[in-house]
Amino acid sequence: MKKIKVLAICSLILLFSATMVHAQQGGFTGPMMFGQQPASFAVPGFQGFMGPSSPVSVNQVVMTFPNKAQAVMTGNIVQHLGSDRYLFRDSTGEVMIKIKHDRWWGLSVGPNDLVEIGGELKREKNGWIKYFDAKVIRRAI
Repeated sequence: MKKIKVLAICSLILLFSATMVHAQQGGFTGPMMFGQQPASFAVPGFQGFMGPSSPVSVNQVVMTFPNKAQAVMTGNIVQHLGSDRYLFRDSTGEVMIKIKHDRWWGLSVGPNDLVEIGGELKREKNGWIKYFDAKVIRRAI
């Protein structure tokens, strides 16, 4: 009888924990390119970003930062470009950013939401920008 009670309690715990994971889903809620289907992912937990703490402009990052330079930028994610790529814009310009599904941490944002992203600039060998690899995303204060 005791084994049945323990098994029932464990089953309830698993059921509620699975429900909690699904409740944490988030991501970009704005326009997507034609024909795309939204992806649903949720990964619980936390992560950090070690780098400059004061935000810089998109123009500064694009024009002056070298490959693998870390930065924090404040602006808007204005469009989903497909897969894990998005268009990020501030008052000085725009850059393609990459946000992996496990970096959203349940956050949902739209084109009008001001966000702060921290990450690393990725450049080609010839200096052209590939994308900005977002490691952390949060609502700007």
